Amino acid sequence: MGLPTFSISGYTVMGLLTDRQIQFASHRPNEYFLSDGDGLYLRVRPTRKVWVYRYKQDGREVKLGLGRYPVVSLAVARQKARLLAEKRASGIDPKQDRRSIQERERVERLNTFQLVALAWHAQAKKDRAWSDDYADKVLRALELHVFPWLGRHPMPSVVQTEVVRCLHRIRDRGHLETAQRIRGYVREVYQYAADTGVLESAQNFMTSSTGGLPAPRERSYAAITDPERLGQLIRDIRGYKGNIITRAALQLAPIVFQRPGQLRFAYWEDMALDAGIWTCPPEKMKIREWRKQDSRTPPHLVPLPRQAVEILRDIFPLTGPIGPVFRSMARRSEGSRCMSENTINSALRTLGYDTREDITGHGFRATARTLIREYLGWDPDVIERHLAHGSDEELGDSYDRATLLEQRRHMVQAWADLLDALAGGKVAVPVRKFGKMQADFITE
Repeated sequence: MGLPTFSISGYTVMGLLTDRQIQFASHRPNEYFLSDGDGLYLRVRPTRKVWVYRYKQDGREVKLGLGRYPVVSLAVARQKARLLAEKRASGIDPKQDRRSIQERERVERLNTFQLVALAWHAQAKKDRAWSDDYADKVLRALELHVFPWLGRHPMPSVVQTEVVRCLHRIRDRGHLETAQRIRGYVREVYQYAADTGVLESAQNFMTSSTGGLPAPRERSYAAITDPERLGQLIRDIRGYKGNIITRAALQLAPIVFQRPGQLRFAYWEDMALDAGIWTCPPEKMKIREWRKQDSRTPPHLVPLPRQAVEILRDIFPLTGPIGPVFRSMARRSEGSRCMSENTINSALRTLGYDTREDITGHGFRATARTLIREYLGWDPDVIERHLAHGSDEELGDSYDRATLLEQRRHMVQAWADLLDALAGGKVAVPVRKFGKMQADFITE
């Protein structure tokens, strides 16, 4: 004989259920409920049986599905119902709690490492005024070295060892500096995740020592600082048999010693040859993007010595009167395209110079910075202004806006004359031996 049954508000109550009762409960055209007590019911529908937890909240009836029978057994359903009853006893609304958990899980699914990293990247580009080139560089590094392994995982599920393996994978291929940069990017992604609530602060395991990477060995750009070797280099440049525009760029690089990017993107509209002034607009300088866009940022004025003006006048008929000074002469390039960033270094290699050990296009700046001080005796502040370096003093750039243009005009002319003398086989004597601001040459 079965358990006694009675009806409460349309529910059929049968006391504690058994597996046999559940198994043989017949499907009917209209659904009905079998009670197991303490709010747990088996909802028998025309085609399936589903566990339901029923309770009242603020005077309203609430039903929570606990899963389909037999996937969810009677024992498991009772355990789930007991946990929900405990939450109610603690003052927690089970339905609202479930919604919160589901929303958190949804957020975690959407906030994969890749999505969070992309959000960080977009925000950092805006806040820090990254240039498009730099932003693309950062994103490409993440796409190559991180996203394939971590990108699809929710941020909270990524463990420290997975990040470490990413870093070591880069390091083991011989790219230690890249691994260091990637670690910095990942650190910032994790900080962004913590700041935006994707992660709890305690879940942010990234530190400056994650992965135990050794400090990268910093190397300066290759530069020639021996006057005799520099003289030979100038002679080799003057004898360059390649493209005439490339040779002009090679000749100008050591004379004006500006950044290779400035030289590449020099336009005739920026050149005042009669006045001997090259005006470099902020957008072509190596400065913060927000400074490039600030209308108050002044251009960098580069005085041109006589030798530089002569070189520019020689190529004026080829690439002037407007557009890039060092226009690419590639057959299929557009007329406004500048020469490649590799042109100078490729030409130096053609001349037999190792751009990692001997001299590089950027190394001409170190060459000039060293020899102008040692052999011409000019004040470092004047040289630094010509190099467009910022001041090391606190607020120095904000208050000291002197261009030192006239001093620099004399300095670069003395430098160009020194290069001519070295190319002619003369020997320079360090100025400190005489205590005067000039170069003393001894004919070989």
